[in-house]
Amino acid sequence: MPHDARAQQLPLLHDRGVTISADRQPSNGAATGMLVSVRTADNDIDTLASACTTLVDDVRAQVAAGHTPDAEAELRLRALCAAARSRDPAQAVEIDELEERALARLERVLSVHRARNLLTRTPERPATPPRRAALRTRATITGNMEVRRETVGDTFVLGWDATAPVTSWEVRISERDDVRSDYLVRETLSLPPEATSVELPLTESTLRVHVLGRGRGGRLLRRAVISALTSENWNERWQRRASAS
Repeated sequence: MPHDARAQQLPLLHDRGVTISADRQPSNGAATGMLVSVRTADNDIDTLASACTTLVDDVRAQVAAGHTPDAEAELRLRALCAAARSRDPAQAVEIDELEERALARLERVLSVHRARNLLTRTPERPATPPRRAALRTRATITGNMEVRRETVGDTFVLGWDATAPVTSWEVRISERDDVRSDYLVRETLSLPPEATSVELPLTESTLRVHVLGRGRGGRLLRRAVISALTSENWNERWQRRASAS
């Protein structure tokens, strides 16, 4: 609202029992619009509503002009409504509703100011440091059974021979992000005794694969553990290590 028009409105509000003081902030980059301090002199809800509207409109004019809005606008509005409630507790419900609506309008105006600042002050993203080459590891295998590997297109298949005492197979697939991390179990498969292969979801991440053959009563009869397995070292020679069992 232009300052002349707002000045014409002040006597009208004063006649309705509202005292409005207006002053200007220093011209140091802050708002130069009117800072409205309102105080009701009676219990007229309409008068209070007009005073709140004047306060919000003044803040809106500051934002529209590109200035920093009055930092105490919300406190002024709350103080205005608190004084009205104190003078006439019987109208507290109506005053509360009016205050809630006025604060919501004020928040929408202030959110526009914050959004503008965010757009103009968004910092540049820091340069992404060059990614270090992953430490290349060699796959290892332990256990008391032989396994074989086959690649069909993009599919990696791990196979083994069936054996009579085994009544079920368990394939446990674990993964870790890097050589310093622990393996975390991602998937466990239960296979029938006649199963002799499984497809592995190989990527650049490091896998550990357990192939466990169990007999009656769950007794472990066959075991193969392949560690540090990736799509890159799938076709390389695996290092066999002594098994503890």
